[in-house]
Amino acid sequence: MHKITHGLLGVLASASIIGQSVAATTAMAMKEYVVDDCHFAFSDPYNGRGDVDNESSVHSASYISSVGGVGMHSIGEVSIRFTCNTKKGRSAFTELGFDKHNGEWKLIPNEYDPKNLAQVKLYPLAGKGTDGAAATDNQTTGDENERTQGLSFCLTDQKQIICGTSSAVGYVAYPKQSSLPKVLELLKSIKFLDPVSP
Repeated sequence: MHKITHGLLGVLASASIIGQSVAATTAMAMKEYVVDDCHFAFSDPYNGRGDVDNESSVHSASYISSVGGVGMHSIGEVSIRFTCNTKKGRSAFTELGFDKHNGEWKLIPNEYDPKNLAQVKLYPLAGKGTDGAAATDNQTTGDENERTQGLSFCLTDQKQIICGTSSAVGYVAYPKQSSLPKVLELLKSIKFLDPVSP
């Protein structure tokens, strides 16, 4: 059992919830997750909701929030799925299409999209004792006004590795109303915590 904690004006109340611990204060709300051997937390100024799935074959955590593009062409709610990939090591990053060479994160050429029609872009994610990267890719089929931009990422503190995806952070046709900048800031706020005892 793990604890979910909400703070209001410095007063803390607690209750039990399986697989998830959340701490919130009036200064800055936090989300905290334990997924397999990974224990991490991040700032949650959007008051999102989260869950941990330990029942599926691949355990994961989810975070859902109206992170905040504005306007009629914003994506609305953004969903981010986290998995613990520590055992994969470096391949956790390369499977998502990026790797670090000579101290710099770089995209790995995609043999299935040599012309980069998906307009894949890389975003280094240096945070609180963490290092990693995120990549976006655009849908290339369907109604041009409804094509979305997806996101994948991996982060490490050299001991733990978490990776994740979001199927849609914005609409390709309306980049100024995308939630991407806020999602990237949220990911940069991730910090790894000591593993939780069984």
